[in-house]
Amino acid sequence: MDYTSEERFVRSFIKKSRRDRLLLELTTPERRSRGLDRFCHQTAELLDKSRILLKGDDLERQPEFLRFVKEHDEECFILSQDFWMDEEFLPLSEAIEKAAMSFDAVIIIGSTFAVIYTESMKGGRYKYLVCE
Repeated sequence: MDYTSEERFVRSFIKKSRRDRLLLELTTPERRSRGLDRFCHQTAELLDKSRILLKGDDLERQPEFLRFVKEHDEECFILSQDFWMDEEFLPLSEAIEKAAMSFDAVIIIGSTFAVIYTESMKGGRYKYLVCE
């Protein structure tokens, strides 16, 4: 299996001190689900804050995000615990629509960016746009 997207995501957007463990989990089939689960519960602690461009539970309604999606509607790779979308390649706009239907964490990886949906919880779901 090719783990290029997972490696690029971890090396570009995760704090240096947390990269090795997450990368091991995402690239080991037996640990992948646990790694995604841990990521969704610790997203704020794992992300490199200098890479966060936009965030919020209303990300899809933010004009800057809508503009970004329109300008970067490229094919993206999806990571998710939801088997029906995990490891799919879709244009960014379609990947966002699918992610919105999931209750689990979803990571949409583009060429120089990622869109992250945390797990749905009472009170909402936090989302991030991170860029290189």
